[in-house]
Amino acid sequence: MATESKSSARPEAWVVAAWLIVAAELGLAVFLGLKRPGVAPVKAYLYGPWLLALAAFLVGVFGLWRSIRRPPFGATQRLVAFGLLFFVVGTASYGLPFPAARSTRPTLARIRVPVAGEWTVAWGGVDDASAIWRTRPDRCFAYVLVQERDGSTRASPSDPASAHARGATVLAPASGTVVRVVNDVPDDGALHADDLGNHVVIELAPDEFLFVSGLERGSIPVAAGATVAAGDALGRVGFSAFSPLCPEPHLGLHVQDTPEPFWGQGIPFYFWESAQNGQKLPRAAPAGRGWFPARALTGDRVRHEP
Repeated sequence: MATESKSSARPEAWVVAAWLIVAAELGLAVFLGLKRPGVAPVKAYLYGPWLLALAAFLVGVFGLWRSIRRPPFGATQRLVAFGLLFFVVGTASYGLPFPAARSTRPTLARIRVPVAGEWTVAWGGVDDASAIWRTRPDRCFAYVLVQERDGSTRASPSDPASAHARGATVLAPASGTVVRVVNDVPDDGALHADDLGNHVVIELAPDEFLFVSGLERGSIPVAAGATVAAGDALGRVGFSAFSPLCPEPHLGLHVQDTPEPFWGQGIPFYFWESAQNGQKLPRAAPAGRGWFPARALTGDRVRHEP
């Protein structure tokens, strides 16, 4: 009897697996909390929670089958294990902000608003006003700019292609070396190779790359290897970028630590020599507060004003 009691108190293999999955999730949280540079934290952030959730689900299914076949179902170790697995699945489905290595160290590059006139930040910024971007490691500090006239971003509300932003001349936001150009994505607002559409990547400094995206097909006059100065012609706003959040022509700007789309960590940046909501500032940090075509724009307005 004593031997049988000792055997029943021994943790089952799936219960041990549940504890190991929780330990792995804790390890992942610690690793991300260190805010290390490079691609490894990006991959860990994007894939780690879902792999742990999948493992928790499979172990939970096995544990349920095992508990039904070999009662008592409500043994303490089993109930605790089920609770741990539910916790892992629940936390994996909640998108926490990406802990970027450079979150408190913005680029020193003097980036200007790259278009003429006043534009509105639909999404993004360096603060938490538009948290939706915080779950994109590469664009956690991105700006999405649209142009508003008479309370609307479009000449025809039912036609996304009629956005006022379309066709606007885009100038280089900062000086640097062009390291990547994509200039052949159709202006149809659909998802192609990536969601950036036609874009230019400018190296601002070592491990600092500025992405200017959503440009018109064939409008980019520079090639990889060219050196540009702030204010040089860079193209026109098109309808090549894909975005469920802003499904119309818009201009995207973000800085990350690699030149490869998607696989990088975002770096905060500001707009120098700008006016924000009509007030001239040496360094502006406008914020987008979330926008969809059916809603009124509430983000900050910004323009280049030397």
